Amino acid sequence: MAEALSSLSMSQYSCSLCLEVLKEPATLPCGHNYCLECINKHWDRLDIKGTCKCPQCEMEFHPRPQLYKNTTLSDLIENIKEHTVRRTPSKRKRKASMTNMASNSESHLQHPGESATSKRRKLEESTGNLKENFCTKHQRVLEMFCRTDKMFVCSECVATEHSYHDTKTLNEERAERKSQLESTTKEVKKRLQDKIKRVEKLKETSARIKISAEEEVQEHQKTFKSAIQFIERLKLIVIDMIRDQKRKKLRKDEELIKRLEKEIRELKKRDTELAELSQTDNHIHFLKKLPSLSLPPEDDSSPEVAGNGDFLPDSKRKKLTVLKERLEEIGSLGFVKTSKTGAVVSGDVLKNLRSRSNFLKYFQPLTLDPNTAHKHLHLSERKKKVTQEEKESRYHDHPDRFDYWQQVLCREELRGTCFYWEVEWSGKNVEIGVTYKGISRKGVGDECVLGFNDKSWNLSCSYCSCSAWHNKKETQINAPFCHRIGVFLDYSAGSLSFYSVSDSMTLLHRFSASFTESLYPAFRLGSESFVAICLPNQSSFYHL
Repeated sequence: MAEALSSLSMSQYSCSLCLEVLKEPATLPCGHNYCLECINKHWDRLDIKGTCKCPQCEMEFHPRPQLYKNTTLSDLIENIKEHTVRRTPSKRKRKASMTNMASNSESHLQHPGESATSKRRKLEESTGNLKENFCTKHQRVLEMFCRTDKMFVCSECVATEHSYHDTKTLNEERAERKSQLESTTKEVKKRLQDKIKRVEKLKETSARIKISAEEEVQEHQKTFKSAIQFIERLKLIVIDMIRDQKRKKLRKDEELIKRLEKEIRELKKRDTELAELSQTDNHIHFLKKLPSLSLPPEDDSSPEVAGNGDFLPDSKRKKLTVLKERLEEIGSLGFVKTSKTGAVVSGDVLKNLRSRSNFLKYFQPLTLDPNTAHKHLHLSERKKKVTQEEKESRYHDHPDRFDYWQQVLCREELRGTCFYWEVEWSGKNVEIGVTYKGISRKGVGDECVLGFNDKSWNLSCSYCSCSAWHNKKETQINAPFCHRIGVFLDYSAGSLSFYSVSDSMTLLHRFSASFTESLYPAFRLGSESFVAICLPNQSSFYHL
């Protein structure tokens, strides 16, 4: 009997409350064993009616569980007491005994109503590889982790060769490692979301590349529309370069998307594995598996693809811009126009239009049309100045009046030749442009707004910025601030130019279009703003 008792593991077969060999052993839901009488007295002494704890691991149970004698464990202890262990059991018998013990013990922990599959799965998770759960030297359960030697040990190992080492119970070690699991899971989810967002962004970028590339192709096609055969060949070269760049960028995008989608699949798989690992009750399986699920360093070296532009080198783009301006100003050889007065406009005159005196030869007097003015726009007596005010003007209802946008048109119809006019403005912001008569006047839609439809073109001016608008497409302009704007319309050539007027003429922007209807000068005013139509030799705006 002495030999049998000496062979028992005190942590495995003794009650931690009375320190004696278990009598009528009862197994708590956490897996620790106590004498049935000891644990009940312990809880009774603490006057526990609701939540109670395991004296060893302090796991809480609510409500207080009803405990019963573990007959399998009781029989096992009785058998050990009755038979003295005279030799070490064979490997096969020892394995069978351990398997039977774990299996039978587990059967007493199962809850009623569980399916056979569920019970089998829980048994497999709790037992795992029984051989790995026992100390090969002392044949005891591995219940500690030695941090010094980074290995699992039993209680006798801790008392002997690992007595001065840094050891922790498996629960303590897992609790500290749990933060590593949570951190890794959080990083997986973060990377997963980042990859998904990058893929979405790249797909949007690819769509913009296709659109912007074709827009640039069309723009350069217009540039070479009236050019000679050499210019035509150059056009084809430029188009090929753009489309080749488009193909290269799209190919890079596709490669990057494929790579990111592969990483997304791997991260989703890793996320699933981490979730499954977090649910396992096998500490050894958890601690062994976790390092293999750690993430490698994130690779952020992948270049982002520009959504538009950069299809041609800057040097070539600038040369094409200069070429376009020269062609528009000079025109082709033998180009002649007839002005409204019958005068001949030669290519030499167009080439010198940067001189204000040459522009003034095509000066067009303008008058504001009160039938189109919004009710918050006030016209001067001579209809040469318009001011935005909060109070409403006493205009009669008219079908041509803008009822929402604070806009006004001029009476003059412009068609067939060259026209030039100048305006001065002040206030928060104003829009200066031209429009077809058919622009919508009622409602808040884009079809009513200057520059936001295919019927109008305008220059938007404010103290901090300047831009050109047509059909909702904006072109930003980098130019010094100027209160006086000159507008030159070459109707037959399809050219509308805006200039800042001071001591010299500075081109701000030029539209190229095929005008199909008569045009009317138009203005839109922001709050506390005004626009005044200037006379040819006037140094300041009208005060009427």
